[in-house]
Amino acid sequence: MSEQKEWARENYKGVEDSLKTAFSPDFEELDEDGIRLDVRQSIEHGFFAAMCSSTYTTLDEKKRFLEIVCDESRGRILVGANAALLKIEDCLELLGHAEKVGCSHAFVEYPRHLRPQSEEEVYRYLRRLTDATGLAIVLYGYHCPALRHLHPSGILIDVFDRLADVPNVVGMKLTQPINIGSAFELCERLGDRILFGPANLELVPILARSYRVQWVGQWVVESLQSPERPYLVEFMDLVNKEQLDKAMTVYWRMAPAYKYVHELQKSFLLKGSHPWAHINYYHWCVGGNGGLPRGSAQASEETATLDASGRKEIRDCYRKIGITPVEEPEEEFVVGKANYAKGIRASHLTRTPLYRR
Repeated sequence: MSEQKEWARENYKGVEDSLKTAFSPDFEELDEDGIRLDVRQSIEHGFFAAMCSSTYTTLDEKKRFLEIVCDESRGRILVGANAALLKIEDCLELLGHAEKVGCSHAFVEYPRHLRPQSEEEVYRYLRRLTDATGLAIVLYGYHCPALRHLHPSGILIDVFDRLADVPNVVGMKLTQPINIGSAFELCERLGDRILFGPANLELVPILARSYRVQWVGQWVVESLQSPERPYLVEFMDLVNKEQLDKAMTVYWRMAPAYKYVHELQKSFLLKGSHPWAHINYYHWCVGGNGGLPRGSAQASEETATLDASGRKEIRDCYRKIGITPVEEPEEEFVVGKANYAKGIRASHLTRTPLYRR
């Protein structure tokens, strides 16, 4: 076993946050104070890692985002780089920068917009990424539309089987809406070499009985806990101690909130999108920076608008599991907690189709 795979088995364990980019209220600049606040908040939650994931940002902004997070973390939490970008040249540049500034791992995937002619072409693409860095690599197990002409599931098991032998490939995130048969097949083929992190919590106790399921994350994990009530962290701690009966007791404590966020995300994940404003609102409700995400100026079928009804449902979900969401005014969420503390207020609350009063 390679040193990186051994490192992952010792350290890649628990709950990994999905850290979002904070912006100035006009979306023109990164909000460094807001980003640093979220790093400290992830540490307070008890997460073992934070995956830096940003949308509608330039490559330079993504690189600066990594610099800020690594500087603020100071070794207190592992930092991952999301290198699933449209252009492979950008992926390679970001991987090099991530390694330089102190990231420990990176997430990669095959782009949805490409149309490969063979499985070998897919393998060479991903192998080019893994070989370009010394970072530990996490793959993505999801039903890629671009690959369905090569396999009905869109998941190329043989490609992943070969990649699992690469020394710095340490794990795979299993997408939330993954077919159960596909999850089983991936675990059977690769489970002796890499770790698995199901985004569907219902699969965790089932797969953990036979495979190395010791982490979850890279999704809105704040939806199920607060720093004062770290349910998901407790759940994974019990899973790793093989105390699955006790873990299920915690699972059922989280279930009312999990059901809502599971359904919220599912429809957008199938479109290749996420409910970005909802995700930021979850962060804010339990002490994170929040702030509206930068997005397209135009609404589309992939746009999830956060309205008053959605905000109420999220807050109600927290209360159902014994968590009291923050009581600050909604304007703090809109501009971000760090900006609001500086006296910055929103001149208007409808700058983006992602949010509605």
